[in-house]
Amino acid sequence: MRIIGFRTAALCFIFACASFFPAFAEKGTVKLRLAGSPVALEYISLLLTRALEAQGYSVKIDNLGYIPTTRLEVMLKDGDVSAYILGETPERMEKFLPVRVSCTDNLMGHRILFIRPEDQPLYDTVKTLEDFKALGKTAGMGEAWGDVLIWRKNGLAVQTQPGEWKHLYNMVAAGGRGVDYLSRGAQEMAAEWREHPELAVEKNLVFVYPRDHLVFVTPREPGLHALLEKALQEAESSGLIRDLALDFYGSVYEPPVNLKERIIIPLELP
Repeated sequence: MRIIGFRTAALCFIFACASFFPAFAEKGTVKLRLAGSPVALEYISLLLTRALEAQGYSVKIDNLGYIPTTRLEVMLKDGDVSAYILGETPERMEKFLPVRVSCTDNLMGHRILFIRPEDQPLYDTVKTLEDFKALGKTAGMGEAWGDVLIWRKNGLAVQTQPGEWKHLYNMVAAGGRGVDYLSRGAQEMAAEWREHPELAVEKNLVFVYPRDHLVFVTPREPGLHALLEKALQEAESSGLIRDLALDFYGSVYEPPVNLKERIIIPLELP
């Protein structure tokens, strides 16, 4: 009876562990459910795969495709998505399990503007944040973006777009819709500018704040969070993330982004 009781307890413990750590219930394999825009999804898949492989794990990814950020956050909270790279906000820090590691070597904290082509002469006069404020321009941003708080902290006007933020491209291009420009991370701009010939990449400025996007893990998988925290911390200290970002996003140093040739406009954090 004692042996049966011990075996029963042991089996219950093993089953509980497999349920608590579903991402790597198979020995040596980490299962991830990921989603996002094509470029973001490719990057997080590569980042997490490289970081985990460096720890001796194999990785199996279920690619859920493109999902708008607002819906994706609901799925992340519910455990339908394992992890996602997002800007830091107080709400996200409460809802999800953050991994405090710079994910893009701070390229995301270098913001470049999509503008209407005819507006470039206005931006040519800007050398400082005060110069930029004097233009009286309004940013269009997704309702859930972390940049909303940063822009407002620095006295910059923002109009937020609920639901599908990608409508902002057309809103900026059309004019008269209350938004004058759309800011993108340097690496996002390098990937997107060809897709939007109706817009121009502003030629001179980069708005910089000292905060990168983070990997946020679903609260349903604390074991996965602990594993990714260790893997990404070591990936940062080893230089893996820096090298990966340079290789994946090297076009940020080429036209029309030309990251190193721009006037830096520093922004304060909230």
